[in-house]
Amino acid sequence: MIQTRSIAGVSEVSPVGPRLVMVALVFNMVLCLITTRAGVHMSNAVVIVVELSILSAGLYTIRQRISAQAAQVTGVLCVFLVGMKLINPGLDLKIIHDVGIMYIFYELGMMSSIQRANRLVWWAMSIVIVLGLFELILPNTFTYFFDEWTYYVDKGVISATTVNYADTGFFVSGQRADQNARTFLPSLLGAHRVASVFLEPVSMGNFSVLIFAWCISTRANNPLWKGLLFALAATCMVLGDSRFALGCWIMMIVFRSTPFYRSSFVVFCLPILAALGLLMAGSIHEMPGVMPTILGDNFSGRLLFSGRLLNYWNSSQWLGLAPSQVYTSDTGYAYVINNLSLPIALGLLAFFAFNEARTAEAASMKAMISLYMATSLCIGANMFSIKTAALAWFLYGATNAVRGVELTDDPLPFEAAPTIRPQFLAGALKGNARNW
Repeated sequence: MIQTRSIAGVSEVSPVGPRLVMVALVFNMVLCLITTRAGVHMSNAVVIVVELSILSAGLYTIRQRISAQAAQVTGVLCVFLVGMKLINPGLDLKIIHDVGIMYIFYELGMMSSIQRANRLVWWAMSIVIVLGLFELILPNTFTYFFDEWTYYVDKGVISATTVNYADTGFFVSGQRADQNARTFLPSLLGAHRVASVFLEPVSMGNFSVLIFAWCISTRANNPLWKGLLFALAATCMVLGDSRFALGCWIMMIVFRSTPFYRSSFVVFCLPILAALGLLMAGSIHEMPGVMPTILGDNFSGRLLFSGRLLNYWNSSQWLGLAPSQVYTSDTGYAYVINNLSLPIALGLLAFFAFNEARTAEAASMKAMISLYMATSLCIGANMFSIKTAALAWFLYGATNAVRGVELTDDPLPFEAAPTIRPQFLAGALKGNARNW
């Protein structure tokens, strides 16, 4: 284990965070491999145990960083949600797990540094690209080792009675049909949407967005390497045929080019404005007496479904005191509000938005995550999947980690080096002289 000391009394850097992020990234593919080649049934309970093990390891690592205030807020939140569960049997306590991912991996990022986070980004990108190209070029060989369809049937995500019209081992969204066929390079890449290590294409698009946010928020790479990282993120977007990622990239560029991204109030308002936009669209397309359904399985159809569902609710659903009349798994805002209640959801959003950004990189990364959250929740709750959520919150934490010069084998870039008071420098050099 790398022992890293820091100057000015700042906590030591821990290597655990990047390792747990990598485990969160790949464990589903490992379980899929075991299911496919060893014939071992991997139920959803197995996945839950693995995820809870990852979170437990992370919680143990950050145990000394947990403040009394954070522990009190967490305790009150858990007791409150359990109490609400007695009133609203439809409340999904998995929301505690989702919020836990955010906090734990943010704190793990705070125990790391931008340099280590950047190495994590390159390792993750290397794995995603290699497996993505393998899936694209040799699809039959890929499904020989990774039968995604069977894995998700075992997990209960796909019903055992669902007809596999594509007749492949890929996930159900691995291919768009007819009018919703591939958008990017269909003649070159065919109809298949690559999922790589994520096993589902939507997470491939989310990964592309997070890497893009990292690129425009940090100065961790020189221009040549940053250009390559941009290109690889774009490759992920094209392989996964993610129209959401393209739209998010454009909005991030526009937002980042304005001074408003530095405002915590704007960061707080972005998800709220997106939800209000959905609510307005739902009221305009209201169908009295008709329960909301997905009328078209495309981007606009999902947006309209989200808006109509929010508009269909009464105050009990908004306060989390009654289950939603329609399932919420395909609309993120409904999932969050009905399981947390609107006041608690706004409170947690305020904690995030008004959390002090101690570096320019952190201010930018926080704004980009807020934009990603605002747009992603319009069409689903996939942003809570640990496969990409662990990476997102770790990267944000790493940008907000301010520490002195770290005495490691990895030098800090010149622009990241803070001013060091002479007494701290002398003490550090004296301590190292004894170790040498």
